[in-house]
Amino acid sequence: WPSTFSGIEVIVNRETPHHHNPGALPSVYDLLVSLGQDHQAVLDLPDLGAQLGYPPGTMVYIAGKVLQHGIPRWGDGERIMIA
Repeated sequence: WPSTFSGIEVIVNRETPHHHNPGALPSVYDLLVSLGQDHQAVLDLPDLGAQLGYPPGTMVYIAGKVLQHGIPRWGDGERIMIA
């Protein structure tokens, strides 16, 4: 199907180590979507010194090439992320 995104990744029940998105452009935002059930995931943005609540239904746009980001261990619940 046609998409404005250059790639789509589905991550299920995995921690995501801190990283930058090397294939992205610095001026383009990446869309991150948190899905699943009963989880207390946190989006960690160490470059900003921020940890944002990332419960199911959350959508976040970040400059993934510029900002380091990751999802640490979240405890119980099923987590699905689309990036």
